[in-house]
Amino acid sequence: MPSATQTLPSFMEWKEVDSLVGSIRTRSLVARPTNLDQCRETLTYCRHNDMKICPRGAGRSYGDEALNDGQVLLDVSAMDRILQFDEDKAQITVEAGTRLIDIYERVHYRLLTLPSSPTESHSTVAGAICANVNGKDAWRVGSFADQVVRLSLLTANGETIEIDRSHELFNAVASGIGLLGIVLDATLQLKPIPSPYLRVDRFPAPDVDALLETMARVEQTHDLAVVWVDAYARGKKTGRSVIHAAKWIEHDATEAERKAYLDAGYERLDKHRRLGLGLHEAFGPVLSLMLYAQRPMLHVFNRLYYAMSTFAARRGRSSNTELFLRFSFEASFTVPPAHLVCGSRGYTVQLTLPRSSAREAIVELLGICQSSPCPPVTAILRAHRADDGLLSFSEDGYSLNFEFHPKKHNEAASREAVDRIIDATARRGGKIHLAKDQVMRPDQFTRIYPRYKELLEIKRRVDPEGLFTSDLARRVGLTPS
Repeated sequence: MPSATQTLPSFMEWKEVDSLVGSIRTRSLVARPTNLDQCRETLTYCRHNDMKICPRGAGRSYGDEALNDGQVLLDVSAMDRILQFDEDKAQITVEAGTRLIDIYERVHYRLLTLPSSPTESHSTVAGAICANVNGKDAWRVGSFADQVVRLSLLTANGETIEIDRSHELFNAVASGIGLLGIVLDATLQLKPIPSPYLRVDRFPAPDVDALLETMARVEQTHDLAVVWVDAYARGKKTGRSVIHAAKWIEHDATEAERKAYLDAGYERLDKHRRLGLGLHEAFGPVLSLMLYAQRPMLHVFNRLYYAMSTFAARRGRSSNTELFLRFSFEASFTVPPAHLVCGSRGYTVQLTLPRSSAREAIVELLGICQSSPCPPVTAILRAHRADDGLLSFSEDGYSLNFEFHPKKHNEAASREAVDRIIDATARRGGKIHLAKDQVMRPDQFTRIYPRYKELLEIKRRVDPEGLFTSDLARRVGLTPS
């Protein structure tokens, strides 16, 4: 008869689990604890049954960072309480599974914001820390780990460690893709704002030089920015783009009035999310069929979008006022989600490039994309600054995010183009965002992240039996010898 610790706990069950893009399908024993005791019970169960653990937040990683095929996924999404809100210090302490949008609902109407929030508003705090994500303000405020004051970590031996920014484990846990333990809770530093409103300006850029010149000005004058890049423009038009830049503005309203229009904003977001997902699922097959004519279709769409943006700028209609919620989060609900854009064989690649070689790198990478039989469906650029995370992808420079939708008959050629993108990024001193990767090889990973050795050395001390791992870690060889 098995011992009590070997009996499957009631909060664990076998489930099919897919990547966010949907091109990876796994089956895992999913644990969904609601407290620390159940987290420790999961550790005990895994030791007795010789199983490995991968911590998981909301599952918003695009690739296999939060997958663990045949092993245990520890889903912290049920640990989602707000533990403390100190308005005087502008700090909030939350459990690991708290969603970023839940923090905004608590603090935004009080003229506070959470910097470096990604477009995926339903990401959890633990996931944001372990992937060290970033937002449209990354060049100004840094990555998500830069907003973390302290965190609690449950290690493989069941010990809970309090980690602040001076602790030797901080830069290993932040960006460490969950390989050192389970983040239980965290205290985050919020930022005062004049109102929940932004002035949004749109600047068309006809080529890569205009893009970088405009971004240099925007980084001095604005608080947030995201750039749509035409990945199909060639020759002198390479790098043709539209910069969407925003700055916080004053807006007279009482706290009650702010809460009322923000409540309406959250309701709008939720409606858009449900409607968008429903429409995208219903018309997903149509989108996939249309993408068989991807090159001519997107070439026409991109030319039209740029022309409309240029016309609006000439008419003086390229600026407007809108809620931060809409500027930062609504696009993820209104445009087709990644799993429809990429298809069942697709993938995303987000890479950073040093500022010093940005122009040449952007031209080279867009050229590689255009040589692919299936260029990216979307291309997005952002500005960043470097941080100290051992596996952080942020650099003092720019990132490009591509979403690829390869067809079955040219899947190999499409993958070869992605390999060339990764190799070019490594050669230029850039990095690949692990939360959006599912194709990087071990030799590419070790070139891009030489500090992985520091992480493994820490892991040998904190997790000597290698209890914590993931499909990504196994794929890139990030396992202690």
